Amino acid sequence: MSDFASQNTYPKRKGKPGRIDFNIPEIDRLVEDQGIMVRVIPSVLCPNRTDLGGTNHALGCDICGGDEVVDLDEECQEVWAVIQSIKHNKDAQVQGVWDVKDALITFKKDMRLYYWWKIEVLDFSSIFNQIVERGSGNTDKLRYTPAASCDTPYYLLDKNGNKYIKDTHYRIDNRNLTWLTSAKPVSGKLYSISYPVIPTFRVLETVHENRYYYESFKSKEKRPVNLPQHAVIRWDYMAERSGNKEPI
Repeated sequence: MSDFASQNTYPKRKGKPGRIDFNIPEIDRLVEDQGIMVRVIPSVLCPNRTDLGGTNHALGCDICGGDEVVDLDEECQEVWAVIQSIKHNKDAQVQGVWDVKDALITFKKDMRLYYWWKIEVLDFSSIFNQIVERGSGNTDKLRYTPAASCDTPYYLLDKNGNKYIKDTHYRIDNRNLTWLTSAKPVSGKLYSISYPVIPTFRVLETVHENRYYYESFKSKEKRPVNLPQHAVIRWDYMAERSGNKEPI
């Protein structure tokens, strides 16, 4: 993958260059050896808005479900990345103010990303609590895809304090929660569910986006190369959308 304006190369100055080149292949190997597998899903702003100048967005949007961005799942890539510097309190850093649930992610040089792209951490799980409105049919939709093959239990409770058991009262198929018996919350009423999910983040800031560099390591010429990209990410449910002052 290349996003350079040209394929130009330039003569390398003879003698010691007065600097040390970054060894890009070594950085890539470090990310692959020490990193984890993630799924990167490109996202675009939802066009279902009232005008160009504002951030007014339809709450019941059929395109994005009110998320304000549309995830292009079919364009996803599974790549290696390193996640570090997870913060649990506000702290002033050189990069800016890092808040709760913020972290820094580093990719290999050929992976490029942008604001609001979705990052899913594969092979691991977290827990998400969700309030769901009971639908009129037998199936309700969860916000996230539950993590498979993990021992984290499910807890489901309706507004009357009734508890429901997975695979007895309901089953899970991807994001679909299907009721199996007549014992279920009343249609139109709210219930809560705690379930294991794939850790899901959003890109808030591309920290090292503009790093322009010419590589000449063990080469007779200088040529443009991508340096590994870094980004600040935040848990998806904590990321504030433009038209909503509260995290979704």
